[in-house]
Amino acid sequence: MSTLNDALEKFCMENSTPLNDVLHEVYRDTWVNVMYPQMITNELQARFLSMISLMLKPQQILEIGTFTGYASICLSSGLSDDGKIVTIEKNAELETRIRKNFERASLSNKTELLIGDATEILQEKFKDQKPLFDIIYIDADKENYPVYLKYAFPLLKPGGVILADNVFWGGKMLEENPKPGKELLGVKTFLSDAAALPWQSRTIVPVGDGLFFGIK
Repeated sequence: MSTLNDALEKFCMENSTPLNDVLHEVYRDTWVNVMYPQMITNELQARFLSMISLMLKPQQILEIGTFTGYASICLSSGLSDDGKIVTIEKNAELETRIRKNFERASLSNKTELLIGDATEILQEKFKDQKPLFDIIYIDADKENYPVYLKYAFPLLKPGGVILADNVFWGGKMLEENPKPGKELLGVKTFLSDAAALPWQSRTIVPVGDGLFFGIK
């Protein structure tokens, strides 16, 4: 999904490094064979995620909301030689496709796929953990964004980055009187809660459907 003008997005994509063949395969397969394919990360945003990873050279990444693994592959672009991405997906029906896509990208030995409720996993697996992650990417059910932020921020290393997708929520966040809903409330609360945290810097990047970007 993207709220950018089509011509502007096309111009940006034409002047960006092309994505590799594996990413094109995963993108096409998702749109042809998966329900609600619009949930996949926007292609221009995918380039941005890859660039962030290449700059930070992360050792550990946490992703909340795997879907078909497209963003996971992008985020893994800059992983260190011994790096790993831990990614959480609630929909067990996607597990086989995700693992196949990780194999396509030669990432099977660098990924830990956790199937289940992200809130429960964050509380159980990472309870009392010290900061672990260099990048945390949130792209799951919007109503729980505030909960994910609550548990994710303490797991982020100083200097690490939290990214959260869809903070424009299809442009509804920009409307004066948007139709109320749990997703809209979740995004609003997330942004309000994020504003109260001790970031070095934070902003929203107008790519895709709005990408929150915070540096701890």
